[in-house]
Amino acid sequence: MEQNKCDACGKVFDSKEQLMEHARMHKGNAKYSPRVSRVIISSIIGGVFGGILMLLVLMTGASAMGLPDTIFALVMGMGLGASMSSGVAVGVLAHFTVSIVAGAIFGAIVSYVKPIRLRSGPVSLVLGLVFGIVVYLVFFLPMAETVFASVMMKLMGVKAAMMLPDVLVVGFIGHIVYGLTLGTTAFYLGRKI
Repeated sequence: MEQNKCDACGKVFDSKEQLMEHARMHKGNAKYSPRVSRVIISSIIGGVFGGILMLLVLMTGASAMGLPDTIFALVMGMGLGASMSSGVAVGVLAHFTVSIVAGAIFGAIVSYVKPIRLRSGPVSLVLGLVFGIVVYLVFFLPMAETVFASVMMKLMGVKAAMMLPDVLVVGFIGHIVYGLTLGTTAFYLGRKI
């Protein structure tokens, strides 16, 4: 009997056929919860879109600070051990790898943790925003203050220390954009695929 329980609303049905008929009614409802695989796939795609928009924010922020627009990618690549000549390519590759993995993690969390499933657009937006801030605090901030800061010091000298607060602000904005894009894409694309 428990196997005929609706994941979206919790109702229990006598047969699989009744459950399937009931599930069709959820399609037009804003609280429809797509299957796990669709949520994870749409979250990975959201991670790619979010990664693209975040990279644009980082490039714009670098330009506004009077730095080359590829400086964030260069610093990330060199922080991972790449040379100056290959740093941008390695940094961009690492950025999108993290964006995709973070998207998959978000998709898994919102698929398997029932209280925070993607049940509506606004909820998904908030969950994405919170996730982007968590990624900033747990991943970006420690990396920026240790690995990235030392690379920036090698590239720019003492000037890097004065720029670190601006770098942290630009990174925060980038992660907010990433999270908002991830949450929105995961919900709306997850309903369509």
